[in-house]
Amino acid sequence: MSAIEEIEKTVLALPVEQRVLLAESLLSSLPPMSEAWSEAEELAEVERREREIESGKVQPLPEAEFWRRVETGRQR
Repeated sequence: MSAIEEIEKTVLALPVEQRVLLAESLLSSLPPMSEAWSEAEELAEVERREREIESGKVQPLPEAEFWRRVETGRQR
Protein backbone atom coordinates (compact mmCIF):
# COMPACT_ATOMS: atom_id res chain seq x y z
CA MET A 1 0.00 0.00 0.00
CA SER A 2 1.40 3.41 -0.97
CA ALA A 3 1.82 6.24 1.52
CA ILE A 4 -1.06 8.12 -0.12
CA GLU A 5 -3.33 5.09 0.17
CA GLU A 6 -2.41 4.70 3.85
CA ILE A 7 -3.11 8.38 4.51
CA GLU A 8 -6.40 8.15 2.63
CA LYS A 9 -7.45 5.10 4.67
CA THR A 10 -6.62 6.91 7.92
CA VAL A 11 -8.35 10.12 6.89
CA LEU A 12 -11.51 8.36 5.71
CA ALA A 13 -11.81 6.77 9.15
CA LEU A 14 -12.02 10.22 10.79
CA PRO A 15 -15.37 11.74 11.75
CA VAL A 16 -16.93 13.93 9.05
CA GLU A 17 -16.22 17.16 10.95
CA GLN A 18 -12.50 16.39 11.12
CA ARG A 19 -12.41 15.42 7.43
CA VAL A 20 -14.05 18.73 6.54
CA LEU A 21 -11.44 20.66 8.53
CA LEU A 22 -8.64 18.69 6.89
CA ALA A 23 -10.10 19.21 3.42
CA GLU A 24 -10.39 22.96 4.03
CA SER A 25 -6.80 23.07 5.23
CA LEU A 26 -5.53 21.13 2.21
CA LEU A 27 -7.50 23.26 -0.25
CA SER A 28 -6.27 26.49 1.32
CA SER A 29 -2.68 25.25 0.92
CA LEU A 30 -3.05 25.13 -2.88
CA PRO A 31 -2.11 28.08 -5.07
CA PRO A 32 -4.97 30.15 -6.48
CA MET A 33 -6.36 28.65 -9.68
CA SER A 34 -5.15 31.65 -11.66
CA GLU A 35 -1.59 30.69 -10.72
CA ALA A 36 -2.04 26.96 -11.23
CA TRP A 37 -3.92 27.02 -14.55
CA SER A 38 -4.19 30.05 -16.82
CA GLU A 39 -7.23 30.80 -18.94
CA ALA A 40 -5.15 30.14 -22.08
CA GLU A 41 -4.10 26.74 -20.71
CA GLU A 42 -7.71 25.90 -19.88
CA LEU A 43 -8.84 26.82 -23.39
CA ALA A 44 -6.00 24.82 -24.97
CA GLU A 45 -6.99 21.77 -22.90
CA VAL A 46 -10.66 22.10 -23.88
CA GLU A 47 -9.71 22.38 -27.54
CA ARG A 48 -7.36 19.37 -27.30
CA ARG A 49 -10.08 17.25 -25.72
CA GLU A 50 -12.62 18.40 -28.29
CA ARG A 51 -10.27 17.34 -31.13
CA GLU A 52 -9.77 13.93 -29.49
CA ILE A 53 -13.54 13.38 -29.28
CA GLU A 54 -14.19 14.61 -32.83
CA SER A 55 -11.41 12.39 -34.25
CA GLY A 56 -12.76 9.35 -32.43
CA LYS A 57 -9.52 8.92 -30.47
CA VAL A 58 -11.53 8.99 -27.24
CA GLN A 59 -15.17 8.34 -26.47
CA PRO A 60 -17.03 10.56 -24.00
CA LEU A 61 -18.72 8.84 -21.07
CA PRO A 62 -22.33 9.35 -20.11
CA GLU A 63 -22.51 11.08 -16.72
CA ALA A 64 -23.92 8.00 -14.97
CA GLU A 65 -21.01 5.89 -16.22
CA PHE A 66 -18.51 8.53 -15.09
CA TRP A 67 -19.92 8.51 -11.53
CA ARG A 68 -20.06 4.69 -11.48
CA ARG A 69 -16.35 4.59 -12.33
CA VAL A 70 -15.56 7.23 -9.71
CA GLU A 71 -17.34 5.21 -7.02
CA THR A 72 -15.72 1.95 -8.17
CA GLY A 73 -12.29 3.60 -8.02
CA ARG A 74 -12.90 4.75 -4.45
CA GLN A 75 -13.63 1.22 -3.30
CA ARG A 76 -10.15 -0.14 -4.14
